[in-house]
Amino acid sequence: MEFKATQDMLFSDTGVPDIFIYDYMPSLPSECVKVYVYGLFLCKNNKSAKLDEIAVKLGLSLDTLNAALVFLENENLLVRTPSGITFTDIKAREIDRLYRRKETSPPSEAISNTQFNQNRNRCIESLNQMFFSGLMPGEWYTFIDNLFKQHRFNEDVMVALFQYCKNRDAMNRNYVGQVAANWAEKNITSHLELEKYMEAYQKTREIGNKIAKALRLNKSLSIYEEEYVNKWTEQYGYDMDVIELALKMTVGKKLSFRYIDSILTNWFKEGLKTKEQIMSWSSKKAPSAKAEAAASRIPQRSNFKQREYNNEFYEKIRKSSLK
Repeated sequence: MEFKATQDMLFSDTGVPDIFIYDYMPSLPSECVKVYVYGLFLCKNNKSAKLDEIAVKLGLSLDTLNAALVFLENENLLVRTPSGITFTDIKAREIDRLYRRKETSPPSEAISNTQFNQNRNRCIESLNQMFFSGLMPGEWYTFIDNLFKQHRFNEDVMVALFQYCKNRDAMNRNYVGQVAANWAEKNITSHLELEKYMEAYQKTREIGNKIAKALRLNKSLSIYEEEYVNKWTEQYGYDMDVIELALKMTVGKKLSFRYIDSILTNWFKEGLKTKEQIMSWSSKKAPSAKAEAAASRIPQRSNFKQREYNNEFYEKIRKSSLK
């Protein structure tokens, strides 16, 4: 005995996974989206269709349809076989990638499932809610997990990392990864180390804002420019008064943090620590520099062509003197 419920197509629906809409659809060509959604419809209704029929239905050429299928296959959204096309269950694949079924966990993995890992999972979910409104793309889960493993950050540092990038309107994996690598180089792995760094960073940021204002950059300094500022303040021990002297030397020249760095590095190598020492040192060097410049402008004896005088010239002088 079979029980069936008939339903007209007018009242039926084809489900499209949200993960497809969020992670895949923005980067797919429009014809690929059409093919994918129509393919889900065929799968749901267990329908069969030839490629040329699908092409006509979607208003595509056969070549365009084949190209779309190749594109979708490269994105691991479907698998083409001699007998047909199988659409990948992307939700199940994502779950399998993020979580391993408990009954298949080896003993070593079961033992490692400690409070530490539970805290990490809660941290990742907190990041999802705080910075993605609960809609964090699937690849970010793996990305964050790799940051934990690669840099040995604890949960507080990870949250601070994302807050730092959020404040700079740079919530992309490339930038987050750069900042994470920078923090790891400074051995920031715990809350205590982070507090020390942020205290120093606040000083760097304040001076960086003053530099940006003085140079009329109309933007915050990049992470690479901040590295220069951190070097000047932390390694060289210079304050804004000294840095401002170097900034004045860039007037009329092409702006370059590398050029500013060369000036400050030269002062540091000369053992100059304060604004007064630098001004005194510069004033002593100025006369000799001016003398050298002036000397270079004085005509030298042999640096111009001598005029040649012939007998006719001397004869004219003799005659004019007799008049």
